[in-house]
Amino acid sequence: MTKIAIFASGSGSNFEAIINYFKNTTIEFTCISDNPNAYVLERAKKLNINSFIIPFEKTYDFLKENKFDLVVLAGYMRILPERVLKLSTFINVHPSLLPEFKGKNAIKRAFESKVKETGVTIHYVSKDVDSGEIIEQKKINISHSMTLEEIEKIIHKTEHSLLPQTIEKLIKKYNVLLVGSGAREHAIATKLLESKKLNKLYLYGANDGFKNLGEVLNAKNYRELAKTAKQKNIDIMISGPEFPLAEGIVDIFEQEGIKCIGANKYWSQLESSKSFAKEFMTRNNIPCAKYKVITKEEEINIFPSVIKADGLAAGKGTVIVYTKEEAQKTIKEFLDGKFNEASKKIVIEEFLEGEEISLICLWDGKTLLPFECARDYKKLYNSPNAPNTGGMGSICPVKVDSEELNNYIKLLQTALIHENADFTGIIYSGLINTKEGLKVLEYNMRFGDPETQAIMMNLESDLLELFINTIEKRLDKTNIKQKKEGAICVVLASKGYPENPLKGFPISITSNIKAKIFYAGVKQENNTLLTNSGRVLSVAAQGKNAREKAYKAIENINYEGKIFRKDIGE
Repeated sequence: MTKIAIFASGSGSNFEAIINYFKNTTIEFTCISDNPNAYVLERAKKLNINSFIIPFEKTYDFLKENKFDLVVLAGYMRILPERVLKLSTFINVHPSLLPEFKGKNAIKRAFESKVKETGVTIHYVSKDVDSGEIIEQKKINISHSMTLEEIEKIIHKTEHSLLPQTIEKLIKKYNVLLVGSGAREHAIATKLLESKKLNKLYLYGANDGFKNLGEVLNAKNYRELAKTAKQKNIDIMISGPEFPLAEGIVDIFEQEGIKCIGANKYWSQLESSKSFAKEFMTRNNIPCAKYKVITKEEEINIFPSVIKADGLAAGKGTVIVYTKEEAQKTIKEFLDGKFNEASKKIVIEEFLEGEEISLICLWDGKTLLPFECARDYKKLYNSPNAPNTGGMGSICPVKVDSEELNNYIKLLQTALIHENADFTGIIYSGLINTKEGLKVLEYNMRFGDPETQAIMMNLESDLLELFINTIEKRLDKTNIKQKKEGAICVVLASKGYPENPLKGFPISITSNIKAKIFYAGVKQENNTLLTNSGRVLSVAAQGKNAREKAYKAIENINYEGKIFRKDIGE
């Protein structure tokens, strides 16, 4: 049962509005006042709500003893100390459009200032007066012919509707479906399970290493899956990998009225078609490598050059060539169908030098909100000539010029708004820090793998709440909180990866591991976990000694053909 405390010092009209709004629910409300003469106590008695008179100095002890899911300040005229605020989630209603007219007599001061509009703000409570993160705001136009009493009446009426509606949103628990089978999805699922906003987690495609984290759904196709999700009252679908996005899973789920974290089929082309992405960047003056698109064999005369399959190739469709022979061989292999239809069109780019940076942002249709920057180690081993993989490890955060990064985010945001990018989801910018500044190497339309494993370890914010704010288009009022120390992820792969990895070998793990394991390519047979793909699992750790913890854990994970990079995070 959800338990909510309402703190009030005066008449309690907001208190009564809240109780009446939720009268047919099972929420347990408690009225608390520091004023024994407050009329709110009479209202509580009439409404049959438990009430307590708690002196201000006893507030901490009372809240520590009585656990509440949410505390609502509804005309409570006290500033609560930080130690009290740590005991629960606190929200406050304020009769102005914060940050304007903080503190007492806000309506009167707005009236006397002759502003053209005022309103009501619901915000989280911080140690400073009326300064917490804004949750909801409702604007009210003011006519100069209106009296103070008329304005007060409108504002109070607005409070009585906006406050309970906001509470309803805050206490709602969500059924979530996560699509995907890899270590990235395992990391996302683990983080979702920490959320107070989660009612139930459903999984589609989960491997045997993490399928126990939720209820597994089975379906022949995405349309059948969407109909099952509708029957299960699933509120949000999250697509982890790129292939479902390119195949239109978001479009299908939205037809069933289910909200999604992921790009629709059209905008997934920023990842599924390198040429589409290049044209988008060119139109919007986003710095990137010079390029040309080919569909038949051509000679390359500038080296090194980068050859990319136009379509999706599981992170393996990029080759750096240093000689004419390498170039012609790669072009022929691609056009002959090395990655099926994905490589029947090729993008050839100039080779850019510099440190690579992974920037992952949430996008709500009007605002880009970045997670901390990460770095992906793409090469199979530490050599320029090593083959590209889906990623062999990652770290976060990484240093990047904040002004330059912010300028890029603003540029991309402007481009997305200009082109009406009408989806809610993820945009991953693969950046490179060249001598000329930041340039874009590629776009992904989902969380990166293995960057996600490190980012989730270091994320302090509630991930599901971030997704909810994305869907509700409130990213402009949202902050992402990260832990200070940073995190690392090391991928354990199988010998032969990325071309022909060994499979089917038992995985042995000792019990004293102090890092987190996220499973990627595994299957279970006779209660034994076996290797089942190129990338087998990720070992992730967070904190001051994260790198040491991760590599110590790797010593205690064994299977035939185990390979990994030893330089992640050096």
